[in-house]
Amino acid sequence: MRVAHLSDLHLGYAGAGPGRAADVLRAFENALARIAELAPDLLVIAGDVFDHPEVTASPIATFSRSVRKLRDSLPGVVVAVSAGARDTPLEAGAHGPLMVIGALPGVEVATTTVRRLRLHDGRLGVTLLPHPAVMASRSVDISPHPEAEWNVLVAHAALASGRSHAPAIALAGWDYVALGSNHAYAAVAERVCYCGSLERVGTDPWEEAAIDKGFVTVQLESGEVTFWPVEARAAVSLAPIEATGGGTATVARRLGEALAGVPGGIDGKLLRIPVRGLAADDLAVLDREVLAGVRRRVAELRVEALPGQGASHGVGGKGARRDVPGVRARTARGGVRGRGRVGVRAGR
Repeated sequence: MRVAHLSDLHLGYAGAGPGRAADVLRAFENALARIAELAPDLLVIAGDVFDHPEVTASPIATFSRSVRKLRDSLPGVVVAVSAGARDTPLEAGAHGPLMVIGALPGVEVATTTVRRLRLHDGRLGVTLLPHPAVMASRSVDISPHPEAEWNVLVAHAALASGRSHAPAIALAGWDYVALGSNHAYAAVAERVCYCGSLERVGTDPWEEAAIDKGFVTVQLESGEVTFWPVEARAAVSLAPIEATGGGTATVARRLGEALAGVPGGIDGKLLRIPVRGLAADDLAVLDREVLAGVRRRVAELRVEALPGQGASHGVGGKGARRDVPGVRARTARGGVRGRGRVGVRAGR
């Protein structure tokens, strides 16, 4: 029995670049095409399918079209979704986009309360724990279905740390726990994983520059967990361009040298340029005369004005940070089911 695990898709994310919304949709379509080739028995999505509950029709249409293509290839596959924080409307009783996709054939959604599914003639038990259910109680009383051969828990929640008052979930008996809310892949316990997001969709995508993006599959019989990378937009953050004691011409020259040193160039990438010690008027000139051309070459540009050398919160480092390298699928094996308890808190 093979399960594919996605989370934190953030369909509808726009970012600050004109093509970032398309990046997120394309990553999802590519992931589902690969999942169709891997032919799982179940696809689970651990929350934040959409970037916000007021998304336009395009992200919903992309989700619907991609799931329909998946089910054309795999007619028996079920897509089981636990709502995330971003999927959930703030107004109680409001209908968000998950209500729409929950009406699609083969898609099962938990929006506010825990849902339990029995699939494959009852052999597979799936428990969906959405973000609102985590928020609603200090005690999340869930357990595997005793009559199911395999049990999977799908939760949009972040692991608690330290002396947290977050509710605890017993892990004993679950063949796999699929977590969402963390944008990085992490095997946090045996058969307990965050699969991470498919694109760099955080508030600061450069913090995710070195994070592999993709999804997870797990073989429930053996506990073999495999991370499958999906190509995401490369992100580059330059070391601060020093402007103290020089004007825009000096900054432009230093910037040109830094850009020339970026491995693989800057075209089509997410680019962050910190500039230290340049006056606001000079920064406007730089933007108009130099950065406008850079902006046309990259997918997203963020220019950060930093204070001069005497300030306490400047940014250090030398040279350009390297692009995210390609990665191969990597596999981890687990021989027994998860044990103990894990605290969870509401995801982002």
